[in-house]
Amino acid sequence: MGGFRLSRRISGGELLVRCLLEEGVKYVFGVPGAQLLTILDAIKRIGEPRGLKFVTCRHEQAAANMADAWARVTGEPGVCIGTVGPGGANLIPGVYPAWADGVPMIVLTAQNQTWRSYPDHGSMQALDQYHLFKPITKWNVVVSHWDRIPELMQHAFRVATSGRPGPVHLDLPSDVLYERKDEGAVRVYPPYRY
Repeated sequence: MGGFRLSRRISGGELLVRCLLEEGVKYVFGVPGAQLLTILDAIKRIGEPRGLKFVTCRHEQAAANMADAWARVTGEPGVCIGTVGPGGANLIPGVYPAWADGVPMIVLTAQNQTWRSYPDHGSMQALDQYHLFKPITKWNVVVSHWDRIPELMQHAFRVATSGRPGPVHLDLPSDVLYERKDEGAVRVYPPYRY
């Protein structure tokens, strides 16, 4: 055969999971939802063999409480995830105590396609999660491009653990999570020890 290598295309969800693995995350707490499937698939395929587990919770508040407890016990940021609209909103009661007590937490929410969610069109499943989380997070961002996932994830961990620790929030539109690009298009860098 020829001397060329076929490149592999990966989803934004897989890219995000690679970032979590680089940060040494062991658990992601959450409730499955359609917009999260690309992340959950990547956790199963590439995360579990490397020690990253998804813990299915009965309610998103419990997921945030578990991430909070993980961070308080280990000193490592807890990671929780919620799906669009009510799923993201249900994380709030569990994120607020982490904000009040200075506990490092990475809060990930799935979102509908970018064009359906920002600006807000008033749909229950296209909730403006950015403004919902803004008052109770140290840093908050809508991830609008696939290739920014590694940079924004690394920044999220840095902010969550620096100075007075606290929760950070990344809102992930489904068009970004499901977009597929060449795995060589961006690099996932090892974390700085913040």
